[in-house]
Amino acid sequence: MNPNKTMWLGAYSEYVLDGHGVEQRVRKQITLSPVKAGDARTSKRDAMRLLQPHIDRVNSGTSQARKTITFDAFSEVWERDYLSLQKPATQSATRSYLKRLRAAFGVREMRTVNAGDVQRLVARSTAEGLSPKTIRSLWNTISQIWQAALAQTYVDAVLPKPKLPRNGKRKARFFTLKDVSRIIDASQGEHRVFYWLLAETGIRSGELAGLRLEDIDGERLTVNQSVWHGKEQTPKTNNSVRTIGLSPQVVSLLWEQITRQRSKGHPYLFSSENGTPWDMNVYRRRKLTPLLKHLGIGQAGFHALRHFNVSLMDALRVPLKSIQERVGHALTGSFTLDVYGGTPEFGRNIEAGRLAGGEIAAAIDTLKPVPTYSLTTHEGKGSGAEISQAL
Repeated sequence: MNPNKTMWLGAYSEYVLDGHGVEQRVRKQITLSPVKAGDARTSKRDAMRLLQPHIDRVNSGTSQARKTITFDAFSEVWERDYLSLQKPATQSATRSYLKRLRAAFGVREMRTVNAGDVQRLVARSTAEGLSPKTIRSLWNTISQIWQAALAQTYVDAVLPKPKLPRNGKRKARFFTLKDVSRIIDASQGEHRVFYWLLAETGIRSGELAGLRLEDIDGERLTVNQSVWHGKEQTPKTNNSVRTIGLSPQVVSLLWEQITRQRSKGHPYLFSSENGTPWDMNVYRRRKLTPLLKHLGIGQAGFHALRHFNVSLMDALRVPLKSIQERVGHALTGSFTLDVYGGTPEFGRNIEAGRLAGGEIAAAIDTLKPVPTYSLTTHEGKGSGAEISQAL
């Protein structure tokens, strides 16, 4: 009985295996029932009957020592054996979730963490202002850890899904044709072809950072890899490995850029002074952000150019299947198109590139002459963005 004499408690000893497989005898204490519930009272004999099944299980000939491990210890195992197999970008995001989970569950034995603990973590994270998307990613990490723990018999079951906050959709930020034409028109050299490529192809920034000179073949651009924080990795999905048709306008700019890169002996289409691929986070902060501020355009990231590209091709009546092929989306969302649509002819891909490039070029031609925004430094460690106006 507890000190307040309100609950019957039971105690027994059980053999368990620690994280190193060493058998240890551990004393367990469990809550059996309230001493009094309404007008009914639970006697000591009744409490003993409730405890007996636990004692029988331990004393049975089939009872085996159960493996046990703390959350801190298993999270290290999971990070080493499971998370290490993921892409670098996934590893970076997940480690921030692990830090929060270790603070919440810490030295607790894995089997003692229950659905109520997870729900309280969700509620606390919501109160702290974490976005619904972040909280859902946090739960996804918990689910993966418990599945791995179940496979290694450190827990007896996976945790049930908690009540999660609604993930309200935010309106995607995208540039208009006028915005894009002003961005390209105000840029010079490698920066001009950089922005034009993003706008015309809808390529992801990491994919653009990973482009090598040999990936450009005439009016074709092939995506084989992406780069994140300077490290090469496979593209986001299988459909992301693709070939994209290009317009004559961007092909002309590309060959100028290829000539510049060959003269430096650099293998990437865009590179720092020491030949390493651009870090897109650094480029966005040092180049794109001040450029948008200079032009008076609302702040947005590279993905806004991807949204622009899809919107432009839709306005130009490019077939949905061709748009899917160019941007590297896995599915269109239409059963008929995905199953029976087949693979579009590459001629349509080329035509889509020419339409997009022509529309961008026409928009640039309508602009009045404005001061040119020049970024005079290259991406590299310790480099900064120097802004100048050439009148």
